[in-house]
Amino acid sequence: MKLGATVGIGVVVIGLVAGGLVYAHQQHPTTSITKSSQHTSKQTKSATTKPYPVQVKAGSTEATTLMVVNKKHPLPADYNPYNGGLSPKTNQAKDELISAMKAAGFNVGDTVSGYRAYDYQKTLYDGYVAGQGQAAADSVSARPGYSEHQTGLAFDLRSSTGGLFAEGGSDPDAAQWLQDNAYKCGLIVRYPEDLTTSTGYDHEEWHMRYVGKRAAAVITKYHLSLEQYTGNAGGDYNKSKSADIPALEEYSATYKDRLTK
Repeated sequence: MKLGATVGIGVVVIGLVAGGLVYAHQQHPTTSITKSSQHTSKQTKSATTKPYPVQVKAGSTEATTLMVVNKKHPLPADYNPYNGGLSPKTNQAKDELISAMKAAGFNVGDTVSGYRAYDYQKTLYDGYVAGQGQAAADSVSARPGYSEHQTGLAFDLRSSTGGLFAEGGSDPDAAQWLQDNAYKCGLIVRYPEDLTTSTGYDHEEWHMRYVGKRAAAVITKYHLSLEQYTGNAGGDYNKSKSADIPALEEYSATYKDRLTK
């Protein structure tokens, strides 16, 4: 009896141990597969995640810097944030860009066309309409209140002889250099040739916009318009002004669900 019981107990113990070994062996591969799947999932997510449309805090300096003014996002007539000039950071970026362009051998001037007041833009626009008609004017000039120049964050480069820089494809090498290098100064070419549907304007090699170095790097890397980077609507004017979203509301209040609060 005792011998039999001892043998029986031994069998049970051996069975439990053996079972435990089998269980442990079975569980290990399962754990490994799960970890591998999780790792693959993270890699896939990382590879497909794009850093745009950007999310910024409402009312922040970054939101102000990324403010979109276009044919659907106007400014009030009296908007003049930098006393008739460029923002300090835009001015610094402009100087850095011009110095870099001169060092690269390009025929760029020291003066630019920067801030434009509402009334001045109206004079320019009315002149285009008188000479070319409204449809043509809308492709090359902003209506008053819809000009990015009024933000104090944009400027037009000029050649050393006073004309618009690289206008009409006169210096394709310089235009390409700007596309490739302006981001280093926190600037972008605002109206690229192949993004007119998004921006609403014909290509302007000379029109630079300050967005900050981080944003400029992403916009350049992915070849985006500012509209695409911020998730704002672009293109042509709305049929009714009532459909417009004021630019100041977009950055100071909310970018809708694109902004964190």
